[in-house]
Amino acid sequence: MVGGKYLAMGGVGAAGAGVAGTSAYLYGFRGDTLEMRVKNHFKDQPHMRILNSSKREEWNKFRELYSHSRGDKPEGVGKEKIAKWCEDKLVSRDDSSFELVKKWCVIDSRAVHVKAMAEGRKTIPVSGENVTQAWQSAWDSYHAGKASSKLRIEDATFLSEAKEVNTTGGSALQKWCQSKSSKLMYEYLGESDGYEKYHAWCTKE
Repeated sequence: MVGGKYLAMGGVGAAGAGVAGTSAYLYGFRGDTLEMRVKNHFKDQPHMRILNSSKREEWNKFRELYSHSRGDKPEGVGKEKIAKWCEDKLVSRDDSSFELVKKWCVIDSRAVHVKAMAEGRKTIPVSGENVTQAWQSAWDSYHAGKASSKLRIEDATFLSEAKEVNTTGGSALQKWCQSKSSKLMYEYLGESDGYEKYHAWCTKE
């Protein structure tokens, strides 16, 4: 009771300070695993899912995206080890791993086109009037910007069908975009910067 009184009063005297310090530690860090911190970080984003088990089926797709992604990764952790690494880190209190856990142990469960629309983009129509013209215009934008851009589409089928003119390029671009539209954000889209390419060439403001 005395300790509780001292804690409520802010910890008076040496004994009170000790109790207050211990209590603050317990209440501040009890259950504060990386999983709890990540949940709190993404609490307003229900589409963000934590992969807290190496058995989660999402790993079947996400491993490939992880394998092909650039940027910071856990040192020495390849695609066959990342699921177990996440499982272990999420139950830990390893503050130094928090940023990597946020990046590689959490997935965006939305479809590619859903994320683009959430960012204020509009998809180019695939039916209705002026569809051919819309995709030829999209091709013209792509063709003008791809040469100096890291967002050049590398898909072999697309390259063979586009033939560098908008009459064939438009339909080739439409086909490529439609093949990516319903993919999930945690899937590998077949080439680097897949979502960024979809955002740039398959949607408009």
